[in-house]
Amino acid sequence: MVASAWDFWRSIGSPRHVCAPMVDQSEAAFRVLTRSLGVQLAYTPMLHARLMVEAPAYRAHTFDPEPDGVDRPLVAQLAGHDASVLLAAGRLVQSHVDAVDINFGCPQGIARKGRYGAFLLDEPELAVSLVRALAEGLDVPVTAKVRLLPSVDASVALCRRMQEAGASALCVHGRTKEQNKHRSGPADWAAIARIVEALDIPVIANGGIATADDVAECLARTGAAAVMSSEALLENPALFCANVDPDSGAYLDQPELARRYLRVCRQLPPPTLGHVRSHLFKLLHAPLRHQPLLREDLLEATSLDDVEPVVERLAACSHHQPAFHTPRFDAAASWYWRHRTAAVSADGELGETRGAGGASSPESRSRAELEAAALERRDRRRREKKRRRRQRGAASVAAAPAVAVL
Repeated sequence: MVASAWDFWRSIGSPRHVCAPMVDQSEAAFRVLTRSLGVQLAYTPMLHARLMVEAPAYRAHTFDPEPDGVDRPLVAQLAGHDASVLLAAGRLVQSHVDAVDINFGCPQGIARKGRYGAFLLDEPELAVSLVRALAEGLDVPVTAKVRLLPSVDASVALCRRMQEAGASALCVHGRTKEQNKHRSGPADWAAIARIVEALDIPVIANGGIATADDVAECLARTGAAAVMSSEALLENPALFCANVDPDSGAYLDQPELARRYLRVCRQLPPPTLGHVRSHLFKLLHAPLRHQPLLREDLLEATSLDDVEPVVERLAACSHHQPAFHTPRFDAAASWYWRHRTAAVSADGELGETRGAGGASSPESRSRAELEAAALERRDRRRREKKRRRRQRGAASVAAAPAVAVL
C-alpha cells in the first residue's frame, strides 16, 4: 500500500506546489492560471457528493475538468458522510482526475449542518470507514484533507488509521476546526512535522503559506512532500514563482495577473461571471478600494467585454498595490494580509502572525477592515435595490394586457 502511494505520487510528477480546493474559486480557469505560475497539482472546488449524484445541473456547474490535459494532475474533492453516495460521486468523476479526495477540513458552520468536513473528525470511526470504502471502491487513488485535532497525538493516530485504510496521500491543515477566520492564529507546522514523521505516505502541508519564503521554510520545517496554498494564492496566483514570470523573468504585478486570468477565462469560461468578479476583487483589492466608481462598474459588468476595460483603468492606479515579493510590500494594500497581520490568540491577546515581507499595525488592519466592510455593506444595499427594481418590473409586465401573436 505504501509503495503504491509513492508510485502514485511519482506518477503525477512528485509535485511540491499545490493549489487548494476552494468553493467557487478553484475553477478550471484559475487552476490553469496558477499552473502557468508554478502550481504543480491542483484540486477542484469542494463538490457536494449528494448533489453530484442527484443534480446534473449542479454537476455541470461545479465540476469543470479541462478536456485537453492542460489541467492535470487534478484531484477532485468530495464532501459528504454517506459512503455509498461518496462512492457514486467518485465513480462519476474518477475518469477525469488523477485522485479523489475526501474533505475532512472544512470548518464552516454549513459543514456542521451538513455533517461533513472537519466535523467528521469528531467521528473517527466514520471518517476512517469513508476512506476505506472509497479506496476499495474506486479505480483511482484516494486522498484526504484533514485539520488537526486538539491533541497532536490524536491527530497522528487518526492520520495513521487513514493511511491503514488505504489513503494514498494526506493533506494536513495545521490548525484545528476551532481556529477559523479571525481566530485562526499561526499554522502549527511542528504538528504537521510530527504527522509526516509518523506516516509512510506523502503528506501535503497546508496553512500559513503566503510567500515563496513560506514555501521553502514550511518544506524544511515539516519534511512534507508538498505545500498547499489557498486564500493567499487567490490574491497572488504568482506566489509559488515569487512573482517572477517563469518565461521572461519579468515581475508580475496585480494588474498583469488579472489580465492573464481574463485571457484564460476566454478559453475556459468560468461557470458564472460572479466567479470572475470574485477573483478580480481579490487580485485588484487595493485599487478597487480607492476607485469606488470602477468598483461599481465591475459589479455592473455583464460580460468579459465589460470587465476588461475596467481592469485596464484599474491598472492605471498601479501605485495602489501590495507589491508582493518586493521591498515595497504593503500589507495594508493586500486583501489577504489586511486581516492576517494581526490575529486574536487563544487567550484573547492580539498577536502578530507571519507577514509577507512586513506587517501592518493592528490599528491599520482594523481601519482596512472597516473600509472593506463599509464597501461591502454599500454593495449589498445596491444589489438589493436592483433586485427590488427587477421584481417591480417583472410584476408590471405580468399585470400588462396580453399581446396576441397572430
